[in-house]
Amino acid sequence: MDHEWLKPLIEQSIKETADYHEKAFLQELEKLLHQQEIRIELTQGELDGKLWNPSEW
Repeated sequence: MDHEWLKPLIEQSIKETADYHEKAFLQELEKLLHQQEIRIELTQGELDGKLWNPSEW
């Protein structure tokens, strides 16, 4: 899943908001998005590795 379109929106919203709670929420959302991208990449690599290894079938 590609979240590239969401990153600029989050960054822009962080810059524009003056509300502390909203800014904190958006910063954590940005971290969560990054962690999710890492997990997706790792899972794709694991799946690819299992597909090429007959002993894992």
